[in-house]
Amino acid sequence: MKFRNSLLSIIFALIGINISAQDSIFINSIGMEFVLIKPGSFVVGKFQPPYPKSSSNNGYRSKDLKKAKELATKDSRKGFRVRIRKPFYIGRFEVTQEQWQKVMGRNSSVFKGENYPVDNVGWFEVQLFLQNLNQLDKSFTYRLPNEFEWEFAARAGATQDISWADIRLMAQMGTRTTNKVGQKKPNAWGLYDMLGNVWEWVQDYYNEKQFADSIPPKNGSEHVLKGASFVGDVKNATYMTHGAGPGNGWDVGFRLVAEPRVPHQESTTKNDKDEIIIIDEVVEIDDNTNSSEFKRIFNDRDLAGWHISRTTHQGTTPNFKVVNGTIVGRQFPYGQGGVLLTDKMYKDFELTLDVKIDSFCNGGVFLRSTESGQAYQIELSEPGGTGSLYGEMLPISKVAVAENKSKVWKPNDWNSFRIRMVGEIPTITLWLNGQLMWEVTQPKNDFIAGATEGMIGLQVHWSATFDDASKGFDMSGSWRPNGAHRFRNIAIKEINRQ
Repeated sequence: MKFRNSLLSIIFALIGINISAQDSIFINSIGMEFVLIKPGSFVVGKFQPPYPKSSSNNGYRSKDLKKAKELATKDSRKGFRVRIRKPFYIGRFEVTQEQWQKVMGRNSSVFKGENYPVDNVGWFEVQLFLQNLNQLDKSFTYRLPNEFEWEFAARAGATQDISWADIRLMAQMGTRTTNKVGQKKPNAWGLYDMLGNVWEWVQDYYNEKQFADSIPPKNGSEHVLKGASFVGDVKNATYMTHGAGPGNGWDVGFRLVAEPRVPHQESTTKNDKDEIIIIDEVVEIDDNTNSSEFKRIFNDRDLAGWHISRTTHQGTTPNFKVVNGTIVGRQFPYGQGGVLLTDKMYKDFELTLDVKIDSFCNGGVFLRSTESGQAYQIELSEPGGTGSLYGEMLPISKVAVAENKSKVWKPNDWNSFRIRMVGEIPTITLWLNGQLMWEVTQPKNDFIAGATEGMIGLQVHWSATFDDASKGFDMSGSWRPNGAHRFRNIAIKEINRQ
């Protein structure tokens, strides 16, 4: 370590920057603050799903408790140890809009503010930012952190998952916009907003799993996002798991790694992975609309035209499979849910589908959903509020309750839903097994950023039971062990309103 400190001192001296190897923070030419992260090791991907130990308050039977333990044991992970061999500087804050403006000469963020994190930036836009910054500042080479560097810095020495109490102190969450950087408590190494505010791009490709692999993929369809965003909640504000782009766009940003540049060194944004060692291992037509016919959006064979959200707070790896012409949704791993979304967005539409749900399994049909699952939701929960209208991660102005559901509902059987949603300020109508349940016109558009279209989603709810992170929070009744929701005959009619 003394040799490395000396080497850093020499490099800083050569490039004429007044920073000693002992300085923990420096500020670059455009006002970005960076914190020194020293080498060390940590365990990645260690995971023990919490499970209920008793049947109190959750309706579990003895066989449910047994199955919960079985699933939790099967889905647990020992993880693997990673050693970070090289010290590096990482941004104390997420890159702000002021900094982005200085480098790019423009700002396309949705939630404007100089000291707010830049948002609405895709992977390739970030690469252009890096190229420009590396041309502007010849003293350092700037790049995105890789996933292991990001998690090492976010953990700040913590060996266990972060508690929900600490998340609430440190994470910018539960708001309708991004927030100024640095307003919450920093982590133990002085880094702000590692959780919440905006999702942060990192270098690695996404592996389509809940946790990173010991050897990151060499290619993929998208890159990893870490840390959750302001529209998340404590469920997914964790440094352990990851998501992937493009997210909602307006909730995605980044922070940088800075490396002192040796004289004559060419600018580069390459990944310095050699400095990381893995140690271990049929329906009526409304005459009042100019409409198309219903079109099937599930082909009975596979999930073509659908995708699993990679940034929802429910979880990112649920078990959605097609079995005998039916979409079957289960948790995976135990306790972790997710949302299956259409690739296409819809504005005004009627949706029809048949649903069969297991008891004590809470889910929903999402309407105009964002990528991360903010939506008007038709509840699916027995016993419970099946057919009611609520907001999912979205406070809506006016809820609705299917008060006459019991007259038509067929328990433990298939039930037919018809849902109509029209208007920028939406009017939503529900028919259940051919009977009108309710029609509600919202007083306003409740969506973040005023969205007027979105995806159709099918939800598998997460569950958590008295684990150390949740400090006694019990959601065990939200999904019975090995329970499932089933969907078939899914069709939609887009309504072209004059």
